[in-house]
Amino acid sequence: MRVLFVSKPVVPPWNDGSKNLVRDLAMHLVRAEPTVMVSPGSSPIGGRVREEPVYGERGSFAPTLMANSRVLARLMLGDPLDAWHFVFAPNRASSSAAWLAKASQRRRGWRGRVVQTIASVPRSFRGVSSLLFGDVVVAQSEHTRGRLLGAGVSAAQLRVISPCASAPMACGQVEIDAVKAALGAPKNSPIVLYPGDAEIGTGARTVAEAAAGLLAKIPEATVVLACRMKTARAAVAVQELKHLVGDLGDRVRFVGDVPNMHALLCASSVIAMPADDLYGKVDVPLVVIEALALGKPLVLARYGPLESVQTARFIDPGDSAMLAQELVRALGGGAELKSETEGGVRLYSERFSPAVAARAYDDLYETG
Repeated sequence: MRVLFVSKPVVPPWNDGSKNLVRDLAMHLVRAEPTVMVSPGSSPIGGRVREEPVYGERGSFAPTLMANSRVLARLMLGDPLDAWHFVFAPNRASSSAAWLAKASQRRRGWRGRVVQTIASVPRSFRGVSSLLFGDVVVAQSEHTRGRLLGAGVSAAQLRVISPCASAPMACGQVEIDAVKAALGAPKNSPIVLYPGDAEIGTGARTVAEAAAGLLAKIPEATVVLACRMKTARAAVAVQELKHLVGDLGDRVRFVGDVPNMHALLCASSVIAMPADDLYGKVDVPLVVIEALALGKPLVLARYGPLESVQTARFIDPGDSAMLAQELVRALGGGAELKSETEGGVRLYSERFSPAVAARAYDDLYETG
């Protein structure tokens, strides 16, 4: 089964959940033969993965119109292989192009399976069925599947396969000390990390509001908000958050784009991701899966796809007092926390590892 992945260019930097998902799936498929779309001159992915230089540039979080046109031309005019696997957020332009390419190839006799993985949920689920062109549509959590069913999508069309990420290597003490030095944090300072958006949802604000309560109990801690500047609104939101925590001085750090998120994760004692809006992200963000694999304590928001990380601690969205309480508990250690983090490592292996996800997709390509 020759499978063509249709996604953003699968090239570095590896800081995008959807293209990382494609890379990790392609590298771990056993029965299917994967082909991915890349940019000219990119480093080989390796393994059994074939690469086609469809894109003309390395791309960004949102591919350009020219880039999308090149993808459409490849689908309509190139060898369709045996199956297509789209990994995109549903949107009107991409879905219309996919419908057009699928219809064109069908008219010429192609009967390959089309799989559509919802890389990140749309802003609204109203009318979402018109954006779903796959013979099979994959939601990445039961939460998203439920929202799709509520929007009128047929249950027969839907499958659930959790997202995946390669487990990062543990860091040495020298690397961890270097991270803390770069942050201006003492070597003995426990790091509380929020690795999410500043401008979307209430997650960053909840962490900022929880900082005072946390630091009153554990004054040696350092709270780090790693918020990428993905939109024009992000810089404004960060300034608002800085004003909110102004009295706490350098015990709350804003680091923006992180050159080595892996090392920052290793240096962190607990990950806080009380995100009530994951727009633009996979259902369980890459950094959360990597933290799970590293055995880090996690404090997440209830009522959304993050609940699939069953070994984490959960708070109601916006409940900064409860977040502070859970962070203090996590930094306190103990047998209960050890059991939770060990359970998280097992959960990663059983649900969020690339080998598990690739096995599920291997089956899906063949049987639906």
